[in-house]
Amino acid sequence: MARLRIFLFAAVLCSLAVYGQGGITPPETVIIPVKPSSASTAEVPSSSKEDPTVPSPVPSSPVIPETTSVTETASSKTAATTMNTTTTTTTTTTTTTPAPTPEPTPAPTPAPTPAPTPAPTPAPGPVPPPEHGKWNYTEGNKTCILVEFAAQFNVTYNKKMENSTELVSVLVNVPKNATVLDGSCNATGAQWLQLSWPTNENNLTLHFQLNSTTNMYSLSEFVVSFDVALFPNSSLTKPLVLVHGAEWATPLAASYRCAAATRLPLTETQQADPNLTAMLTLTQLQEEAFRTAHTDTFSAARDCGGNDVPDAVPIAVGCALGGLVVVVLVAYLVGRRRSAARGYLSM
Repeated sequence: MARLRIFLFAAVLCSLAVYGQGGITPPETVIIPVKPSSASTAEVPSSSKEDPTVPSPVPSSPVIPETTSVTETASSKTAATTMNTTTTTTTTTTTTTPAPTPEPTPAPTPAPTPAPTPAPTPAPGPVPPPEHGKWNYTEGNKTCILVEFAAQFNVTYNKKMENSTELVSVLVNVPKNATVLDGSCNATGAQWLQLSWPTNENNLTLHFQLNSTTNMYSLSEFVVSFDVALFPNSSLTKPLVLVHGAEWATPLAASYRCAAATRLPLTETQQADPNLTAMLTLTQLQEEAFRTAHTDTFSAARDCGGNDVPDAVPIAVGCALGGLVVVVLVAYLVGRRRSAARGYLSM
């Protein structure tokens, strides 16, 4: 009986030890009925009960087959419980791989805007023909000078390049809207008229001279001044001044007219460029100076015909031709008479 208690106590201790580990279901208490043996049912002498020092009689060979069964059963349950506990407490570590973060799509780099290509400077086109204009100068109520023409200047000069020079021609037209800048109506000496465009650096002056002996006037000087900006990369430092000398003569109270192109060479006064040459072309020209009329209408015109020939020359030529015809005719008649007289005598 004492051994049974010991085994039961040991089983309880083992169960408590396993239960102390946590997560273990305590084993169920199994009550096993024990059959009373004949030795245990015998009465114990009173002397033994009264004297505790006397040990109780212990059967020599107790039969406890159920105890072994209980111990094995408890051990197997403990092992099973331990296995269950081990399986239950196993922690499954799940490693969660984070989804890859998509790389940000770079913003498209705008294509660089190409720099605008400067348009090539167009080559200068041909200069149009000059336009016909009409101008006059008036003092008081008298218009003393009246001119009209279409004028174009052709100037050739040395243009400086990077390592050399070349001859370049520049055409300049006198615009028809050129303004009369100044003039003079001197009745006894010289008269002049000055045109300007578009600044005072570009101007044209016509000088007229009166010959009181012959009662004729002539174009004594033709002066033009050009702005130096018209001749880039030239050796000019001041306005270009070109001059032409005396030209046609015209009787007073008459105008000079020349519809054909008249070319007048011009001379540079500064001598800044020895290779510079210039030519003035006048078309539809008509002019009159030393006028006393109050209108802007030309007097009777004297047309140009090459050199200015006096009116007496063609008259003299005509008279000479007429006299020659008369002489030839007289000689013919005289000769015929003589031939007729000789023939009569021979018969």
